[in-house]
Amino acid sequence: MQLRQSAAFCVFFVLILGGNASPAQQASAESAAGPELTVRPGEVVTATVEGAPAAIRVLSGGPDRLLLDPDYVARREIKPAPFLGRGNLNVAGRREFKGWNRPLDFVIDGVRQKGRAFWFAGAPPIEGDGTIGPWALPQSRVTLVFGGNDARTQRHDFPLFGDISSSSFTGYRGATFGLAVSFDLDATEQYPVASAAAGAAIAKAYGGQLSGPSWDIDILLGVKRPVRLMTLSQPFVFGPLSFDRIAVRVRDRIDSAGRGDPIPDGTEDPSEIVVAATKKGPQPRYGLNIPRAGLSRCSKLTFDKAAKRIELWCNPA
Repeated sequence: MQLRQSAAFCVFFVLILGGNASPAQQASAESAAGPELTVRPGEVVTATVEGAPAAIRVLSGGPDRLLLDPDYVARREIKPAPFLGRGNLNVAGRREFKGWNRPLDFVIDGVRQKGRAFWFAGAPPIEGDGTIGPWALPQSRVTLVFGGNDARTQRHDFPLFGDISSSSFTGYRGATFGLAVSFDLDATEQYPVASAAAGAAIAKAYGGQLSGPSWDIDILLGVKRPVRLMTLSQPFVFGPLSFDRIAVRVRDRIDSAGRGDPIPDGTEDPSEIVVAATKKGPQPRYGLNIPRAGLSRCSKLTFDKAAKRIELWCNPA
């Protein structure tokens, strides 16, 4: 069975393993309500895995499952489950890593949880011993604090989507298109990053044009994809946020996040003949990943799983 994400381009990861339970059933079984966990991006939380100490980082825009560093797995002699112990990592429809998984007990900030951990052969080392996202945490509210509040700070609410086998994201619905949107406080990009399809939709609605060469960004666990800068003639507004420049996936090294309509870049030759493939491939992904740099006026991000709400605290423009 495929545990899938209909989520933002930010990750577009899919964990694949065998089994009979649906993602919703696994989320219900593995994500019990608990108190609030408050952390800062990049810091580790007090944790144990199968009773052994572990330094675990909380992600806001990555895989929510508990991902363990392969060196930690080797040191602790953690073995894959005897049945259904394989687990692969797909990014935007392409398999990137083969790996393993097993159910285990872990404790995060004093709260115990039964869950399933994954680790991947050949993946770069994870900073710390592992990572985890809001849906997989035992706490019902997960807050990441990355700035200071003052009297002007306002709370902005968004619906919370995703599940324990995907990531924690929200949505945008415009007049002509919709997007899955994630807030990634660990991303170091200067601009929001859109999938090719999302970039084309935004370009059509807000007068976008590409410029300059492409550069590579890190999608997940060292997997890199190329983007180009798109400038908008009208800003794209999402809640309290406004962007007039967005990095957009380009159509080389194609995967389902790199599929989309062409975007003008000011260099088109009207006499050029373009041959387009007609063979159907994976459906294009419509997603936008907002990095920490895009949240410069904001200070706090909360995932309330019981209310299925994301709370973003920001100062007015």
